[in-house]
Amino acid sequence: MIFNLYIWILCFVSAFVSILWLILNYYSNKYKKEISLLNNHPFVTVAVPAFNEQEVIASTLRSIFNQDYPKDKLEVIVVNDNSSDDTIKEINKFVKETNFNVKLINHNKNKGKGGALNTALKIAKGEFFWVYDADSISSKDLLKNMVPYFYYPENKDVGAVVAITLIKNTGNWIEKMQVLEYVMAAFTRKLMGSADILHITNALSLFRTKILKEIKGFDEENLTEDFEIAMRLRYNNYRIVMCEEGRFHTSVPKKIRSVWRQRVRWFRGFIYNNNKYKSMILNKKFGLLGLFQIPLEIFILLAVFFSIGLFFYHVYDLIYDFIYRLIIYRLGILDFDIPTIQQFILNLNWLIIFPTIVVLLLGLYLYHSAHKYVGEKWKFYIPSLLYLFVYPLFRSLQWIHAFALELIGAKRKW
Repeated sequence: MIFNLYIWILCFVSAFVSILWLILNYYSNKYKKEISLLNNHPFVTVAVPAFNEQEVIASTLRSIFNQDYPKDKLEVIVVNDNSSDDTIKEINKFVKETNFNVKLINHNKNKGKGGALNTALKIAKGEFFWVYDADSISSKDLLKNMVPYFYYPENKDVGAVVAITLIKNTGNWIEKMQVLEYVMAAFTRKLMGSADILHITNALSLFRTKILKEIKGFDEENLTEDFEIAMRLRYNNYRIVMCEEGRFHTSVPKKIRSVWRQRVRWFRGFIYNNNKYKSMILNKKFGLLGLFQIPLEIFILLAVFFSIGLFFYHVYDLIYDFIYRLIIYRLGILDFDIPTIQQFILNLNWLIIFPTIVVLLLGLYLYHSAHKYVGEKWKFYIPSLLYLFVYPLFRSLQWIHAFALELIGAKRKW
């Protein structure tokens, strides 16, 4: 009975949020505002934090200078964070071959991404500060599409504009499995932006330089400085909006171990930063973000912990029951009649199956809508099935791992 009730609560919350997303999607598409053309091009500082990026740094810089934006309005600062490979050599080679103006700053010791960004921020001359991850490439129109969002009359309190993030490398099944994750993340961020509850920045985010300096730049000790700076912007009553025009592609881990480490780092950052800004929870000062979105995320986190405990309890119960029957009835447990289809259907627990099917169908429709939004065809193959039905268990275990590390105060490292 308690198990059935728990499943119904989870399904109700999931269905409620899914339907809410669908309604937001409908109205955000119906009343979508056309992007304004730039009458002038403000000066933009592009900050590229680089650590052991010799394989990709040249293509990243090429992507920046290929922007449909005046070159004399760009200040490109690459901060080499004490790389041990040939990152510096590749940067110098790129500058020599292209004659583009790149400011190169070298750290004598590794300061992390936050430290590298703060180094660039100190000397930034641009009105806007474009954080550009060293393993990413963007469409040529991205910057010119992001800048106008700051100039809409209703966006005077906007501190950052984020872009749609997609995956650059989709070679093996591990990379393909993450495609759904990134497509869905882009879609939900669009919807969160429509409801003014967006509190995440990503690998290519555009900030007002003045605001960044006003709130003291990036947290150099944080595992997820992009999430922390977003929370700090919202805490200081600045909004974050989504640019839906243009794309950027970033590299994702290729191995299970790398994926695990990355996700654990992200989840530790989520736990740490929500604790850091816990005063926002259920605080009407922050609108729906404080009253709905952050509490919803915490509820989901608690549900993950409870669900994983429930899952392992049932696994234990099944194993115990099997061993018990094996001992009591010896090998007679193997003597059974194959049930008919009618018997199989009648024995199913429809109190659990029915709401689960409803939520699954809603989820599949959301995935379809997400792919339509980003303009990518949904390739439904084995990695997709793994992401939908297997990866949630691993994701739950990653949350447990992250929580355990935070609980014991383990050193935060990349």
